[in-house]
Amino acid sequence: MDFRYGFKRFAYTPASPHRVHKNAILAIFSRSVVSYAYGFTVVLFPLYLVEKGLGTLEVGLVIFGAMILSSLLGLISGMLADHYGRKYVLMGLLAAFGVCLAAFPLAQGPLILALLGGVGGFSSGATGGPIGSGSPLGAVQTAIIAEVSEPKRMAGLLSKAAVLEMISAMLGAFSLTALSLTRVGPASFFYLASALGVISLAVSVLIQDMKVRSPKLLPSLSYEKIFRLSLPTVPCGLGSGLIIPILSLWFKLRFGASTAAIGAVFGTMDLAMMGFMLLTPKMAATLGRLKVIVLTRFISSASFVAMAFSPIFPLAGAFLVLRGAFAMGGMPVRQSFVMLNVHDSERASANGATSFSRNTASSVGAATSGYVMRLGLESLPLLGGLIAMLDPFLYYAMFKEQWNERRPSIAAHASRRVQSRGGAGHGQGCYKAEFCFEDLLSWRYRAMPWPRWAFKSPEAGPVILPAHED
Repeated sequence: MDFRYGFKRFAYTPASPHRVHKNAILAIFSRSVVSYAYGFTVVLFPLYLVEKGLGTLEVGLVIFGAMILSSLLGLISGMLADHYGRKYVLMGLLAAFGVCLAAFPLAQGPLILALLGGVGGFSSGATGGPIGSGSPLGAVQTAIIAEVSEPKRMAGLLSKAAVLEMISAMLGAFSLTALSLTRVGPASFFYLASALGVISLAVSVLIQDMKVRSPKLLPSLSYEKIFRLSLPTVPCGLGSGLIIPILSLWFKLRFGASTAAIGAVFGTMDLAMMGFMLLTPKMAATLGRLKVIVLTRFISSASFVAMAFSPIFPLAGAFLVLRGAFAMGGMPVRQSFVMLNVHDSERASANGATSFSRNTASSVGAATSGYVMRLGLESLPLLGGLIAMLDPFLYYAMFKEQWNERRPSIAAHASRRVQSRGGAGHGQGCYKAEFCFEDLLSWRYRAMPWPRWAFKSPEAGPVILPAHED
């Protein structure tokens, strides 16, 4: 239905509030396939390094090198994705993922192992698939989902995507438990993960290129905003980096836990994450995104401290499950918080920048974890939790002006929305500093005081706007 308002002509096409774009479905499915592989590779990575004859100090240094490489790759791939196309960069990363996993069981030497783990992105030890591990895949896939999502529903869609990711990762962790009892060699798991990477690559080929491009390879980001988004991730990465990359090894040394028992704990943690991820978007709608981020990150850091004083494996595992539920459960809200604070065409770059700061700090923690263990095994989660406790306080300090905001500012989002033809939203999108009715109408706020007589069609008279449900 066409109508005129002032000097501009618009076409308003009502959209179904429950419709999900094909690209989002394909990206979520592709990420879920890879997440199954992450479910067991992140557990096996440090254990397999020890099996190859490396000591605890060497394991920490290999993980350090791999995570530095992975964080650099995430930063560079985000810029390349925004400039050359997110679909094509995602395909390249998935191809590298499959090749690195296939070559890992055959590799020898710390440098080669660090190179394969870094390029493949499976060295962090964090569960939850590409997003939880900080893999370069996660930044690009999140940007693909966000570019076809309405701002109002972005947190909910990312939450559902993360839940499916958690289901896949949980099945991967439990399959490690089941197959370990049949004495299947660890090399077989890496070959299986490589095959899953090929399947994910085949699915990604079907993603439509939306032609959303950053005009320059080095994007003109709001560096002040990126700094504020990245700074809180530094203590989070440093604290979790002390323990998460070698968590399976820590359980084995501290409690003598078996691989099957460790896999069961990781699987249970993924299950708890799923339930909490469905809850956090509703919490964000009531409390606000920033309050949910601060709350979840404080509780997750406190759970690390509690792990240090756990005398038995089941209790330590329970605190790890609690930590994972709050840390990863709030991740979709944090992702939408980042996406709505940066420009549409540079979301992958911003995601890569925040992942870079977190992963770089995590790599420093991983490099020093071997030395910290000499002070006592309980010192790892204690020190890691205390350092990570700075994360929620920094989020509040950096964004306290948004503390009472529950939904993104409509006018602010419309003023900065710049899209190419075929991008997310309706029509050609809106240009900077324009008052965009298409974006405003697509959000379908009931409380918006638009008079029905304000939109006149020269042919059909008044436009009757459909009533959509929130």
